[in-house]
Amino acid sequence: MVSADNPGPSGVFSGIDPDALKGTIESIRRDHEKLSDRAGYYKLQLAYYGVGADELADVLRVANWASDELPLLKRRYHLSMKMDSVPYPGGKGMVQINEASVTRAANAAAAKDAKRAAKLAKKDPEDLTPKEFDELNRLFATNHDEYPFAEKFAAALGPKKTLQFWEQASRLGDDPGYGRNSDFERESDLDDLQRNLSFTIAQATNSGTPAMNRWKKEMIELGSEPVRESGPPPHGDSGGPKGFVVMSNLMRFGDYDDKFLYSYGKALVKEDKSVMEGPGSGWTGWNADDGTLNHIGNDMGADPMTGFMKALSNSPDASTEFFTDKQKGADGKPESNFKYLFEEREWQDDSMEGKESVTGRNSMAWALEAATTGHRPGEPATADDLKHSKEQAALFSDVVKSVSEDQDRLRDHAYMSDSFANAAAEYMPDLHRGMTPDKSLGSQLFPTLGAVAKIDNYDAARFLHTVARNEEGYDTLNISQHVYAASLMEQQAKHPDTYPLNTDETISQISYDTGLFQGVIGKARHFQADESDADAAARDDAWKGHVSTWGGSVVGSAAGVATAPFSGPGGVVVGGLAGTASTKIFDGIINGFGDDGGKEAKEQVYQNVKEMDKVEYSVILTSQHAVKEATGSEAAESRAGGDTSKGFRDAGDLIRDSNATVSVI
Repeated sequence: MVSADNPGPSGVFSGIDPDALKGTIESIRRDHEKLSDRAGYYKLQLAYYGVGADELADVLRVANWASDELPLLKRRYHLSMKMDSVPYPGGKGMVQINEASVTRAANAAAAKDAKRAAKLAKKDPEDLTPKEFDELNRLFATNHDEYPFAEKFAAALGPKKTLQFWEQASRLGDDPGYGRNSDFERESDLDDLQRNLSFTIAQATNSGTPAMNRWKKEMIELGSEPVRESGPPPHGDSGGPKGFVVMSNLMRFGDYDDKFLYSYGKALVKEDKSVMEGPGSGWTGWNADDGTLNHIGNDMGADPMTGFMKALSNSPDASTEFFTDKQKGADGKPESNFKYLFEEREWQDDSMEGKESVTGRNSMAWALEAATTGHRPGEPATADDLKHSKEQAALFSDVVKSVSEDQDRLRDHAYMSDSFANAAAEYMPDLHRGMTPDKSLGSQLFPTLGAVAKIDNYDAARFLHTVARNEEGYDTLNISQHVYAASLMEQQAKHPDTYPLNTDETISQISYDTGLFQGVIGKARHFQADESDADAAARDDAWKGHVSTWGGSVVGSAAGVATAPFSGPGGVVVGGLAGTASTKIFDGIINGFGDDGGKEAKEQVYQNVKEMDKVEYSVILTSQHAVKEATGSEAAESRAGGDTSKGFRDAGDLIRDSNATVSVI
């Protein structure tokens, strides 16, 4: 039997739902203390009368048992919070942990390491020997998810000293001036220290102990204050960067507590508006002579929004709540954080010397992708993620509308297009509903499992046209739509009563809508290629290798979105391709369509976006193969050619009527 004192062999796993377990832990922590206090009180009161001793002793034993078990439950929770946690088979929202790691001895060792780490971190980083620096870095790396290391370390160090430690440590490699070079021997390891410390602090925020609750509250209060101790005038220290600047550089890695992120973000936006709209040079002013707070990537770390956006991208629920939250805008009226950050805020140049950084806005795009899809960028959607909440769907609607109103919001920062396309891949039904001519019953043709993003025809066209002008944006939309359509055709054929038309007419309508969608994005990519007067990159072996890095998750999500309304989330194969038709279509786009016997070379599609006749041919051929795989009918396959072609041709009218080539409407 696996227990705290007899953990059993390595490889004995249990399933943990982190959110549910956190609630259980908080309930036990709160109630066992109350139970113990009241039982002890009444035991003393009733002892005078010689009654209740045995009964209340039993109650005290229960309370003491809960107290003993609580640290092991916390250990399980923190193990389940690992960024690379493996899903538990058959358990909704559950991850697996190795019970061999759940022991009191492991807790004691982690607590001992936390005490040692705090002792080292309390020293002036300049006084750390190379051996001590390495030891501290190792303690963070090996213990950040070992309960109770993180919470005991953070509580012992305190929020103020945490900020001061990293602010000082980040400058260890800086030259002291006067022509002298730094003699710090571990400059190349500062990136690891930043990363490992970030993971540690992130884990600590997930603790609900009174000490950590105070820590989180004080950290937010320190955000608007300089982190250094100011000296007496006239030569005293100015105080250095504000707490938000330092703390946000420790938020680029790890899974921070959602409630902390919400409170932190609310305070940060308020301070950000004050700094950005006030006199001076904004956030970048403090570090003119103070080096860099960030040692990972190519930005200096002066803008606190960058690290915070990265934290949100790792915490999708917090990201949704943050972007949909409203604060007072410049006109005194409430405005969403999305509107402020995407439409209004001036993102300052925070590039390291000799490098160009777009990390700030790019991190915002990752956070928006997480906020609208419910999962971290680059990770496959779970079955639950495919059922969008009202808040997620409303936010995606706002994203589409904002880009439609002013395409330069995205076009001037086109590197964000891949994130917007990734999100769009999971809103294929919503986008198609906006574009299909069937406005009354489009919901039956393109069903969804969760809330629907409200998108009108012209906004959809302008949004897709803008995203697709970017090569990566186009590739994602192109592939994910074809896979979605193939999966949808397959499901509609299996469930002929879903849409009021017969199966042949239903497939014809989806073929038309495929041509319309692919026409809009194909003509957009063609438009950009002409605008840039550049040759389109061929979809060669290098391109195929690149697609393989993201294709599985994005395409799996698109197929899942099509399948889920018919089978429910439990019937969806998430993270891969759901259904024969989608599998064949994805492979055909990558490797070509045709005979596998080797008698004839496979026919490659989408080889040159600058030749629109070949793009149209590729759309039609791919759509026809999708129909054949979904229905098995050559007659339906033949009809799909004309239907798809008509949709592709009508895309030109939609682009013209919606002014999709005009930046601002």
